[in-house]
Amino acid sequence: MNLKSVKDRLKDETLDLSLCDLKEVPVREITTIKKATHLDLSNNLLTCLPTNFVNLKQIVKLDLSRNMLTEIPENFGELRQLKHLDLYANQISRLPLSLSELKNLRWLDLKENPLTPAVASVAGPCSNLTECQACARNIVTYLSHVKLTIEEEKLRRLNAIIDTETDTVSTKKTGKKKKKKAADKDNKPNIDKNERNSLLKLSRSDESEMKSSTATNDRKYTDKQSIKGNTCRTFLHTITWLFLFSLILLMSILILPLYSKQSELLVNHFETNMGIPLKTIQQRSTDMFYSFTRSVSNIYKDIYYVYEKNFNTNKDISINE
Repeated sequence: MNLKSVKDRLKDETLDLSLCDLKEVPVREITTIKKATHLDLSNNLLTCLPTNFVNLKQIVKLDLSRNMLTEIPENFGELRQLKHLDLYANQISRLPLSLSELKNLRWLDLKENPLTPAVASVAGPCSNLTECQACARNIVTYLSHVKLTIEEEKLRRLNAIIDTETDTVSTKKTGKKKKKKAADKDNKPNIDKNERNSLLKLSRSDESEMKSSTATNDRKYTDKQSIKGNTCRTFLHTITWLFLFSLILLMSILILPLYSKQSELLVNHFETNMGIPLKTIQQRSTDMFYSFTRSVSNIYKDIYYVYEKNFNTNKDISINE
């Protein structure tokens, strides 16, 4: 059956592929039809469903009645949107445990199938809507319980195997520990003597190493302190001499031209070759110097005047006489 003929059988949401003598389900063609949520495959020649049948995840209602299906795929539980499942009149004897994952299943018909007595009794007659709803509910619950029981049994067997292996290993370890304790008792006196001797040697060597390291650290600290002191002194001496030299040079440049023509030539040379306005600086410095000397002279005169007026008693006595 080609894709075009499959699409032609779509009506509303129902894709009717019944009575088409299908031996295989055209899963690839049906997957492309996203609107098909109801799929009718009844009255065909299907003996099994392919494993990729679960790709039809949009299916909500599925009719597989009156085929020759002998089993349902193990991964059938992946069709979690499925609500209505009709398996009437097939050859199914067992159901996969994955059906327990169909939590949305609300209707199920398993009549006319060679089911095991336990499953048949759980499924019930399913002759009307209420019984088919109960069948879906009871089968999902029953398979969930069976699945849980199987998992618990597997876990119990696994724990039993682990416990057996643990007991075997612990028995071997206990035997080895007993032998080791017996050997340790025989060798304990010799081990204690050797340990004491080794501890004494280690303590003595540690003491000597600590003393030598302390002396070395003291010498290093003293050397560092002396180096720092010498560096500071050298730096201070250098700064002092530079300051004095700069002061002398400045005074010679500013004051000597007042008394020497050669120094004036030196100032002219600096101005013409280096562009430094020494004459302007010299003039301002000279003015400041004269101003300073005048201020000092005035202060001296004022002090002398005050002294003559208030403290020179000899002059007053002579005047009175």
